[in-house]
Amino acid sequence: MESTETPTLQTPTSGLTPRRLTRKAHNPGPDQKHAATLLHGLSLPELANVSSGADATTDEDTLTHLDRCIADITFESFEGVVVTDANLRTLKVNNSFTRITGYSKREAIGSQSTVLSDIHEQLLRDRNWNDEIIGRKKSGDIYTAKLRVKAIVNAQDRVTHYIATFNDLSAKKALQKKIIHLGFTDSLTGLKNRSALLISLQRAIDKSREQQSYAAVLLVDIDDFKSHNVRLGHLAGDMLLQQSARRITQALGSNVALARLFADKFVLVLEELGGTLDDAAASAQHLATCVRNCFAETFDINATTVQTSVSMGLCLIGMQDAVSTDVLIDRAELVTYNAKQAGGDCVFSFEFGSMEHAA
Repeated sequence: MESTETPTLQTPTSGLTPRRLTRKAHNPGPDQKHAATLLHGLSLPELANVSSGADATTDEDTLTHLDRCIADITFESFEGVVVTDANLRTLKVNNSFTRITGYSKREAIGSQSTVLSDIHEQLLRDRNWNDEIIGRKKSGDIYTAKLRVKAIVNAQDRVTHYIATFNDLSAKKALQKKIIHLGFTDSLTGLKNRSALLISLQRAIDKSREQQSYAAVLLVDIDDFKSHNVRLGHLAGDMLLQQSARRITQALGSNVALARLFADKFVLVLEELGGTLDDAAASAQHLATCVRNCFAETFDINATTVQTSVSMGLCLIGMQDAVSTDVLIDRAELVTYNAKQAGGDCVFSFEFGSMEHAA
């Protein structure tokens, strides 16, 4: 029968003296040790008021208290880190702070925090902050940053320090802006694309109702574009479209929404044309004449002279019209086709049919 006695571990006792095991007063873990680097270089008097009262703590206990508050902060991280006193005087910054702001540690320490000064009132009220801010670098450049601030308080619930972390969002914002730009821009001409056109057109419809003023859609189709494209080549055709876009933009200014619908077709959104149908028609026809004049001069395409004209279709937007943006564009395309069939170099209106040649 097997023995049921529990085996005992035999250890040598020679040369060993018994002692009572005691718990160390402070044995910080890896996170606390790492977070404690945030306080390196701060004098203990600066930290003395973090916890006080009848049971006043030692300097080491004070340091431990701050360790707990910032234990989850990695000081030398990609984010900028700032430690200030209650009056926002900078006590410590990390290398990323210098990289983002351009200010050296020597320049920052002892001065009023440029990162937190603009939100001082909010910190006094809320003690914490978690939002975007607009900052200025030493070079004068503006940057956007995501800023998080935590207040450190003592036993009397008084703020003694602020710890802030922030990262520069400028590159991210620029990328977002570029993505949006690409999503709403025609890559060839730099004009609005169809998606952006529909947004501009809907705004014009809403504005027309609010201001009780007519608006209009003017579609511009380059005459004989296909023949020029075949004769000169696609690259030359692209150059003709680019030059056409620049001429129209220069003639009408940036206040008129101009988009490339597709191929050789451009669309203009005309606003504030007047409060009556006749006034609106006259204003729209005047703008159509300006567009036609853009094509009166020849184009220089790869040292080749190109002469062309445009056919245009106009569709007015009434103050009480309840039509969609797609319907308005379809109507403009329909009357543009009629202008083409009439020989080109003219403007047709959905409301009035053939208008005078825009001469």
